[in-house]
Amino acid sequence: MQIDTLRFGPVEVDEEKLIDFGEGIPGLEQYRTYAILQFEDSYPLVWLQSTEDTGICLPVLDTFAVLPDYLFDMDDADVKYLELSGPDELHVVSVVVIPEDIKGMTVNLAAPIVINTTTGRAKQIVLSGTEYNVRVPVFQDICNAVAQSEAEDDSTREEGDADVSSVKKA
Repeated sequence: MQIDTLRFGPVEVDEEKLIDFGEGIPGLEQYRTYAILQFEDSYPLVWLQSTEDTGICLPVLDTFAVLPDYLFDMDDADVKYLELSGPDELHVVSVVVIPEDIKGMTVNLAAPIVINTTTGRAKQIVLSGTEYNVRVPVFQDICNAVAQSEAEDDSTREEGDADVSSVKKA
């Protein structure tokens, strides 16, 4: 399926991988269907693109790829709503703010977006009683994660293993 985007132009996405925010995202409740767009040159930043409005495209962070120690509890109601049966169905992204000076980039860890990778059902969960903030500096963490990933890729290639696949458009 092809979707039009203001930022990236027409993009081909797998219809089976569309994400359904049944309740919408807070502040964007009227838009419910999104696709995650991944590009090699921006990963671990990915883009949450509305399929209903070409201008709505949120930069999000593949949270555990950059912050592997990030932990939070989900209410039973959210687990039920998302129809999660185990952690292997779980994908977590977090909204990023990218200012003019990219070194001031922050991530919202107080309201992660949780996606059921089996059903495509998603919800932004506002955490309560947590030490996480909505504007956590993340630039250096991203740099460290990218450097570590590149080092692992180089190590894999040196060992004669198959080349690691590049992340392409979703």
